[in-house]
Amino acid sequence: MTLRIALAALAFAIIAPAAAQADQVSDLVDRYVGWRGGAAFEHLTSIREKGRLETAGLSGTLDISMERGGRQRSDADLGVVKSTSVVDGDASWDTTQSGQIENAEEAAVRYARREAALQFTDALRGQDGAGDRYLGTETRDGRTWGVIRVSFGDEDTYDAFIDPATGELDGFRINENRKARFERFGDWRMVGGVRMPFLDAVIADIATENSTITLSEIALNGRFEDALFARPAAVRRASFKGGAASTGWIPFEFFGDNRIFFTAKINGHDTVVLLDSGAQTSVVDRAYAAQIGLKAQGAVTAMGAGGADTAGIVKGVKIEIGDLTLDQTSIAAIDIAAVGQRIGHPLPFVLGGEVFNELAVDIDFANRRLAFRDPDRLQKPDGAAEVHLKPVQGIRAVPVSVEGGPPVPFDFDIGNGSPLLIFPAYADPHGLLKDRRTSQRLGGAVGGVHPETVATIRRLSFAGVDFADVPTSFPGASNQGLNSNLTVGNVGLPIIDRFHVIVDFSHDRAWLTPDPERIKSPFVRDRLGLSLINHANDLEVEFVSPGSPAEAVGFKTGERVTLIDRKPQAAWPADALRTLAEQPAGTLIEFTLADGQVRRVKLADYF
Repeated sequence: MTLRIALAALAFAIIAPAAAQADQVSDLVDRYVGWRGGAAFEHLTSIREKGRLETAGLSGTLDISMERGGRQRSDADLGVVKSTSVVDGDASWDTTQSGQIENAEEAAVRYARREAALQFTDALRGQDGAGDRYLGTETRDGRTWGVIRVSFGDEDTYDAFIDPATGELDGFRINENRKARFERFGDWRMVGGVRMPFLDAVIADIATENSTITLSEIALNGRFEDALFARPAAVRRASFKGGAASTGWIPFEFFGDNRIFFTAKINGHDTVVLLDSGAQTSVVDRAYAAQIGLKAQGAVTAMGAGGADTAGIVKGVKIEIGDLTLDQTSIAAIDIAAVGQRIGHPLPFVLGGEVFNELAVDIDFANRRLAFRDPDRLQKPDGAAEVHLKPVQGIRAVPVSVEGGPPVPFDFDIGNGSPLLIFPAYADPHGLLKDRRTSQRLGGAVGGVHPETVATIRRLSFAGVDFADVPTSFPGASNQGLNSNLTVGNVGLPIIDRFHVIVDFSHDRAWLTPDPERIKSPFVRDRLGLSLINHANDLEVEFVSPGSPAEAVGFKTGERVTLIDRKPQAAWPADALRTLAEQPAGTLIEFTLADGQVRRVKLADYF
């Protein structure tokens, strides 16, 4: 395949040298500009659009104001969800699902500016840092289109489909952050001498991200007041009883030494809660939501460790944790009970972004307690390292060095029970799996489970501390939830819990104080290589890791196990099975199968 690609590129270079390509791009863009309105189009200064947006099973109003140069504001009101996004240099901001105001992410600002450069054709003229090249012709819906590829110096691409004869624009094929969509325009009408689309239909790789915009009004070359882009006063969802600055310490269950659970009230119902800094929004299990009277609307995309899933939106949720109240939050409803079954703990609710966005979360792992605090009244603890938390895709990223390389951004994920995940966008070009002993295991959570490669990273540096021999998962490129150009991996709780941690999203920082004993402790790891599913009276072999001790004694997918170390299925919930597999190398485990076979496995490191 590599050879074919190289030969195809060489042939293209011979057929279409640089000068010819430039002429083809220029000619096609000239036709397009003429079709849009010529000088009137090229001299556009601003666009104001109003209409309706349909997406993810929701429908509502949309109002967009955009200036040449990239300053813009977008307001969408879908009933259960309202959002505002403003791009205005360093003053860019947007709203969360619950209406909280936060600084806009660098990537979101970059993408919005590129959209403006495409809308005003600056990008097709090679301006605003864009480069163009002619890809040839392609057929879409029975018509032939000339295709110009626009790029801005990274992996993202924007392909304009233009009729070579008339200059008509069909739309843009966009690949951003390893996700593809086609934005097709229609219902073209003349407005002030410029041909403008009143229909914008987006067809995405993930069906729930499809959308249709039907415009009722377009105005050109108007002047926008600065107040339109001004940041509003903060919207506060969190409050402490009696004007306090903290909840005080709250005990938590450190389940399996890799998950934080405690009790909260959800709309007045006592509920077990998982704390998760990697959840952009809090999540309630669909069945539990129905049980306590929460109604979900729509079908938006939720990207999890297992890939994409579909979530409804629940509005007006009240979350109470001791003296803390988070009121009028909008959360996601997803089927997460199965995730709880896999980890061996009930999972009706995941507490995420709503609490992290406003409050500092102080976690004392050594004493199994946490506190939610006013971030403006904190002081840096003695001996703590301050780590920058970079906003990325609704959560936060931290700098991490892998195998002595320069620091790169990893998701900071208190809800991840694995030490480390490294995405293919980083692992592949850096050859991290080359000459390294590997195996596979089942990974994932929201979005499903699937086999992923596992290996050991010899050296990892984070928050001023070097870690050795870190068990690491390498998800495949097909997992859209774990394949990104914006972050390269995920740092989980088995690394984070080696510190006393104060997480402060509102100031984009975390303070981490190393625990001397935990820092020196080796990471626990699977030494068995056998994934088992609990049934009523036995356990089913779900997956066998290649090269593992379990494979060595002949285990196969689908086999049934009735006894482990002569104890029945009831003695082996999910957490007990995990602990069993993490015992020291050399430990002997006896399995009795449904057909009476007895297999003895000697635990060993296999990756």
